[in-house]
Amino acid sequence: MSEPAVTVALIGLRCAGKTSVGRRLAELTGRPFVDLDREIECEWERRTAEALHAGELLARLGEGAFRDLEEVALRSVFERGDAPVLAAGGGTLERAACRALLGRCRCVWLRADPAVLAARLVADATPRPALGAGSAAEELGDLAKQRARWFVELAWLVVESGEAEVEALAREILDALDRD
Repeated sequence: MSEPAVTVALIGLRCAGKTSVGRRLAELTGRPFVDLDREIECEWERRTAEALHAGELLARLGEGAFRDLEEVALRSVFERGDAPVLAAGGGTLERAACRALLGRCRCVWLRADPAVLAARLVADATPRPALGAGSAAEELGDLAKQRARWFVELAWLVVESGEAEVEALAREILDALDRD
């Protein structure tokens, strides 16, 4: 008898490719795809009837209240029991409760140099506010250092996503899942 499928969670900093790679990996595996930021947006809209992007919610609510919504959304993903490919938010690891939930997954750390991520962030029109003073692009190096221990702790697989194409990254993860 085969083991039940386990959620594959893509973790990493902003702009590491979690959504793009996750979407393609879901296609390759036939699993559902879940973008945690989108789940947060849906939870907010359900509560308030107001449609906002996750970055707008972060800016409006502040990090603490945003992380509350994120935790609720993450719990609801696990309650479904459908073992999706999950694109976690860049800061999902900030909360111990979220790290505990992600610890039940095959976490794939999409790792990239903060300078590469900053260039992607500047080129992307998606609202992604800074968590502290300064710009979101400038804080990536500090966030990489701050979150590194959690990425290392949770990573079942580390994939360098800096210059790689989405298809190649998704297939690298698929190959590792096939070997597991």
